Amino acid sequence: METKKLTAQEYLKLHSDKYVMLTYEFGDPIFIAPLKDLQIQVTPNKHEAEIWSEMDTTTTKLEYQIVSTGYKQLKFEKICES
Repeated sequence: METKKLTAQEYLKLHSDKYVMLTYEFGDPIFIAPLKDLQIQVTPNKHEAEIWSEMDTTTTKLEYQIVSTGYKQLKFEKICES
């Protein structure tokens, strides 16, 4: 039996969860924010954090941010929608 391959759009419709990347390395959370002038930004404010999709939550992206920011305990955390 052949399995149907999903397009990226189809996958995201099925997996619509959103995530933020953050660390609790120093106690309070520090979030990765959107780039500014091609520089990685951080923020203590969750509402200013970069929003990531299910497809973005790869170890490659996480490792890149760890090397770029120096934060060793970065992780993705699902945003609870209420």
